[in-house]
Amino acid sequence: MPINATVITTDEWGAKPPRVPSFELTTARYVVVHHTDSQNPPKDSSKRTKDGAMAFARAIQNDHFKRGWSDSGHNFLNTTGGFVLEGRTGTVDAIKHGNCVRSAHAAQDPGRLPKGNESPGIENEGNFMSFPMGDTQWASLVSLCAELCTALNVLPANIRGHREFSSTDCPGDWLFGQLPRLRQDAATKLGIEISPAEAFGAARLQEVAFGEFGPHVMALQRRLLGSGFSPGAIDGIFGENTREAVISFQRDHNLKVTGRVDKLTRQALGL
Repeated sequence: MPINATVITTDEWGAKPPRVPSFELTTARYVVVHHTDSQNPPKDSSKRTKDGAMAFARAIQNDHFKRGWSDSGHNFLNTTGGFVLEGRTGTVDAIKHGNCVRSAHAAQDPGRLPKGNESPGIENEGNFMSFPMGDTQWASLVSLCAELCTALNVLPANIRGHREFSSTDCPGDWLFGQLPRLRQDAATKLGIEISPAEAFGAARLQEVAFGEFGPHVMALQRRLLGSGFSPGAIDGIFGENTREAVISFQRDHNLKVTGRVDKLTRQALGL
């Protein structure tokens, strides 16, 4: 599915070739929001211009090469002037076909959400610990998030902040606090309604089964552990240990033993 927003591609901003022939195609589950932790206006690197945005993208790629990465770690860069640039090579082409490319922007740390690097990461120019994002940059972020949700079949509730995956203060306290507004604005742009719970990042918890992952699975794991049934690592992945914990819980509570979290099991867990 095409992205209707104007995206300055890697060819257009003069990216260097990646250090690998190609990147693995992935199935996105989130849209991950970052900040570049760089200066804000009026000292912003891009100076709110297209030429400045392209120069900033080149500087970021060079920095990521110095870190030993194969290419820009993120998938998109959203600058203070509202210019959106492709990050990791191949991202735009992959998204046109409903996929993403494996990137390096959101490694999973213990107890955090998994699979961030399989989902598109958006770097937003600036430091948003306390500095509020300008209207132009915010509008381009909302538009990009909405289009990625459509193209990749991601719920607006799964627009997430980097700190949910990694031990970091990214995307800054201010921007992280604005994620409910971002989810709501993206949903509005898509013409869909989301509940207050979804705006605050609560994924729909209906029937949960082996192989699923995300914040709703992490909530399940924490509730199982609190009920005395260890799911193993609290990693947001419904694997064998979580399934065994669900089975044990169902047996102990005289529920139908399926290993799946159905309505009755949810109710017994208080979810």
